[in-house]
Amino acid sequence: MEARSNFLACTGQFALCFHSGAEPLPCKLSKDGRSADCTCTVHSGTNFVLITAILNRDVYEKTVERCHADGSNCPPTNPTSFPAPVCGYLDDGKLIPAAQVISTYDPDVTNLIQDAIPPGTQAITNCNGAFAACMTAPCKLTKNGQAQCSCPVFWGNFQLVGPAAACELGGNLVPSASYNPKRDAALP
Repeated sequence: MEARSNFLACTGQFALCFHSGAEPLPCKLSKDGRSADCTCTVHSGTNFVLITAILNRDVYEKTVERCHADGSNCPPTNPTSFPAPVCGYLDDGKLIPAAQVISTYDPDVTNLIQDAIPPGTQAITNCNGAFAACMTAPCKLTKNGQAQCSCPVFWGNFQLVGPAAACELGGNLVPSASYNPKRDAALP
């Protein structure tokens, strides 16, 4: 189960794939269905890495050793005093060779969307199918200031946030999403 401590606070430049999936920020499924090429926005500032989604085993193990498996020893309220090791690997291809920027998460985006959802409208849409899991995916910067991220694709249950969430996008497009067991409609 995910807890707030599972998200490790970092600072710096990051790709945000939260809105990726459909045009104008498409996530195009590869021919073999194992990855998606996602267009993502680029930001600088505080961002968060889900400890269980670190795609580099050595960095994951260093981070768990320092922060504990649940991230509780690296509180997000003070990332400069208790830095998570993964934060030091997010630039210059240190986490994933040749990556110029890494896809992470900015919870302010979710808060803004949830604040804009009209009362009585469901904030979370449970889906089943293919989705791009972009957390800590490698990205290259583009000339127009965006990032092209190579995200692993998973097939199964996932959740989307927002009033216009679409589980299926048609063609070879997949939503950028995540799976949270606590929000799974199939679980009690």
